[in-house]
Amino acid sequence: MNNRLILVFLIIGAALTLLGAGTWLWRRYYHDDPTNTTRRIFKNSAVTFGLRLFVRGLDTVILFLLVGALDPAALGAYNTAALLVAQYLATFTEFGLGVWLTREVARSPAVARQLFGVTLALRLCLIVAAAAPIAWLVIGIYNGLGALGLSEPLTAEGRWAIWILLFTLIPSAYSGAVTALYNATERMEVPAAVEVLTALLSFLARIAVLALGWGVIGLAWAAVLVSSITALIFLGLQIRTFFAPTLSFDGPTIRKLIPQALPLMLNNLLSVIFFRFDLFIVRAFGGSNADLLVQQYVLPYQLLNIALVLPPAITFAVFPLFARRAGGARSELFSAQQRTLRLLLLIAFPLAMSMTLLADDLVWIFTRRRFAEYLPSVTVLAVLAWFLPLSFTNGLLQYVLIAIERQTAITRAFVIGAIFNLTANLIAIPLAIRLGRPEGALLAAALITILSEVVLYAVFRPVLHQEGLQPSLLPLMWQPALASLAMAGVMLPALLWLPGWIGSLCALLIGPPVYGTALWLTGAIGTEEVALARRIVGRTS
Repeated sequence: MNNRLILVFLIIGAALTLLGAGTWLWRRYYHDDPTNTTRRIFKNSAVTFGLRLFVRGLDTVILFLLVGALDPAALGAYNTAALLVAQYLATFTEFGLGVWLTREVARSPAVARQLFGVTLALRLCLIVAAAAPIAWLVIGIYNGLGALGLSEPLTAEGRWAIWILLFTLIPSAYSGAVTALYNATERMEVPAAVEVLTALLSFLARIAVLALGWGVIGLAWAAVLVSSITALIFLGLQIRTFFAPTLSFDGPTIRKLIPQALPLMLNNLLSVIFFRFDLFIVRAFGGSNADLLVQQYVLPYQLLNIALVLPPAITFAVFPLFARRAGGARSELFSAQQRTLRLLLLIAFPLAMSMTLLADDLVWIFTRRRFAEYLPSVTVLAVLAWFLPLSFTNGLLQYVLIAIERQTAITRAFVIGAIFNLTANLIAIPLAIRLGRPEGALLAAALITILSEVVLYAVFRPVLHQEGLQPSLLPLMWQPALASLAMAGVMLPALLWLPGWIGSLCALLIGPPVYGTALWLTGAIGTEEVALARRIVGRTS
């Protein structure tokens, strides 16, 4: 443990040094130009992505330590509790108000104070009225399934983790409301910087929990502490930058707001169901190994989260631009959509290919001596990686539809996608487990996730066509797809012919240059991309 603590302190020191150097370089060399929209969008996306990638790096170190230190079943019980509270209940009580507030304040900054108070009041009401009853209901359902012999009831630690994590909802609601103000004013770097500080605090707190041996319950209380400190930081920033926080229980305004925000909440909630309800089904039908199966399925998602940090950074950066252009000619909005989508796909395909080829190495790095217990995670990761290209696409198209106020179309798409996802998983997962193939259940869930993305895009497509915003996917996809195959063509021999880590390292070193060369040869990197880079650095208007 002493060696681990020394490593931890070295990582923290290096992280702070990098953060300080990056801040100094930014303040020294970056100069905003209000007339250069391209540079502003690049700033909003690049800074947010860089800081969030830094945060994800710290989370990755914690994941490395947690997976190696804790029993997989215990970690699976905690991840079930965290998914319920941090995604399902947090999404419901957030009620889509962050995106709604961002959109409305971006359009009319004068209403910021009033709408902030109203949206925060509504969030707090939802937390008080709904969070605890829903948590109690979920615990009761798992107890009932346990009584029927279909699964194990939640462990005592799992139940306590749920109740403790509920306390994170209130400070997180306030932090989310202030973040929406910064997003609306296109200052995404501020909440991203706070996210970095929060990640460092969370890093220290969770390391302390591991060092003291407090286990799952300690992790839950650490989350409460860090979310509270983050809220206090946002309080100081809000007073300094905008105005003092207010609460406004304005009945007429809230009644007017609910129908507008409800589709956004349903979209977000359905997207959570869309991707992660399979985990609850695995937990419900997993029998005596339910928590172990949950953790074997969660680990690939946690590794994919490293890649999933990118789309929100880019999407949130361009969303204010989308909102402003939505009222004008569709050609301008379509052009911005296509350029952003092209960038996302250029990144998604090599990520998916790399994670497929290196799935075995990635799982081993994080599990080490417990690798045998996580063998099913290798196949799941290799398959699940291919939901990235369509996930990046659908994530962007969702915000395009929000910008043009077609939230109900998104809701319809997610309802159809969620019904498909739930139905397919309710058939495939119990069947595979009854046939004695629990690993097959996890693989089926991964395949259904990819098919669900296809269903979602199929529903988005006609709506976008009506609005003159139907994306030209095939022309955007074929070049990065072909370049990724070329990359695989040189990575695979290195992995097969060279021993162990040497092959993996060589594959990582030769893959990206081959991908870039293939993009250049196929014309994916041409005069338009060069012109875009020149606009970012201010060489042309």
